[in-house]
Formats: sequence, structure tokens, C-alpha cells
Amino acid sequence: MTLRETIEAAKLEAQEAGSIFTSKESKEEEPEKRESTGFSKRSTARAKPVSSAASSVRVVSAEDAKMGRSGKKTSEMTKEERKAERAAVRDREDLMTSAASILLKRDEEYKRNQRIWWILLGIGLALSLIALGINYLLSHGQQSEQLVVVAMVTIMMAYVSIIAAFIFDLTKSRPIRRRVDGEVKSMSRKKLEQIVREDAEEKAAKKNK
Repeated sequence: MTLRETIEAAKLEAQEAGSIFTSKESKEEEPEKRESTGFSKRSTARAKPVSSAASSVRVVSAEDAKMGRSGKKTSEMTKEERKAERAAVRDREDLMTSAASILLKRDEEYKRNQRIWWILLGIGLALSLIALGINYLLSHGQQSEQLVVVAMVTIMMAYVSIIAAFIFDLTKSRPIRRRVDGEVKSMSRKKLEQIVREDAEEKAAKKNK
């Protein structure tokens, strides 16, 4: 074999070896491509339910969630049903107010506190009128140091009495009103109507006497 034939045979073997190596690499890369493609598909498949679930979420307002006496939501009611619902709510509120007023009138402690409150408030108003009268005299020429002192003391006592009346109402009478309001809210309509009816019967009986 000549030198030229030997070189040609070596080149041919080298080309064959290179083609075999290239085919092996392409075979090894194909599974990786398939695996990466599968991962992207799985990621897309996993993300799809999340987006669909998010799109199915609906924000419900407080007005829509509010249930009426008929068991329907406010948004599902007709115009007439909403009007009737508001009328029923106002009627119950008026009934509750009347029942609470009646119960407070029957409460002896509350009645006593109200009398004290009116006394304190009356004293404050009376002292205020006296102070105004003294200021009127002072403004019309009756200058006197004693009248000035009396006017100052009177107006201070008026303020003290009025402030004491409001503090007494907040600390003594208001807790009773809140307690009665809580009791009335927990009552049924039948019980509220009974309280109002009994009060009307008592008033009618007193008039007949």
C-alpha cells in the first residue's frame, strides 16, 4: 500500500469515528429535550387550574351578603320586596323604642336617677338665670363689688351643677339604658307587642278611674 492510500484510509476512519460520536451525542440530547419539554408542559398544566380557580372567585359585597327576613339576599330582592323589608325593619325599631321606654319607666332605679338628674339640671339653670339677672343690674349702673362677687360665684355654681348633671347621667342612667336596650333587642316581636299592649291597657284603666 502506498503512502497516499494509507493517508486516505486514515482520513476515512477518522470521518467514520466522528460520525459515530456525533450520533451518540444527539441521542443523549434527545431525552433531555423531551424531559425539559415535559417539565414545561407540566408547569403549564399546574398553572392552569390556579388561574381558573382565581377567575372563579367573586367578591361579595356586604349589601349582597345581607339576608332579609324572607331568607333572600338583598341583591336578589325585587323593588317591592326591598321596600317591604325596610318597612318591616322600621316597624320593629319603633316597637323596640316603645318597649324600651316602657321598661325604663317601670325601673325604679332609673326613675330615681332621672329625678336626681332633673334636680341637678334645674339648679344649674336656675343659677344661670340668677347670674344673668345680676349681670343685667350691673350693666345698668348698679355697680357693686358684692354683686360682682355674687355673679361670679353664681355662674360658677351653675356650671358645676350642669356638668354634674351630665356626669351623673353618664355614670348612673346610661348603663341602665344600655342594659334595657340589650334586653329589648333579644326579645321576639310577640314579646315586644305584649309589653306595648299591657302599657296601653294600664293607661286606659287609669283614665277610666
